[in-house]
Amino acid sequence: MAQPEFTMPPMGGAARKPKTSVYTLLLVIALVALLVGCLFLYLEIRRFGGFGAIRGTVSAVTAPANTQFVQQPAITFVA
Repeated sequence: MAQPEFTMPPMGGAARKPKTSVYTLLLVIALVALLVGCLFLYLEIRRFGGFGAIRGTVSAVTAPANTQFVQQPAITFVA
């Protein structure tokens, strides 16, 4: 005979609700952390003028300084 805890519930009948595990709680915490991170990212982007906005004039952007690199003398090995 089948044991009572291993019998299947009747079709269409009420089934036991699975227990919430620690992994479900970790998924909820991760979801909340991602949503809070997205909110802070949106607020930071809005602080700097929104999506695609450039603040300041074009003349405020300067070209990099003219740097000249010093060449090292070539080292030759004599055998």
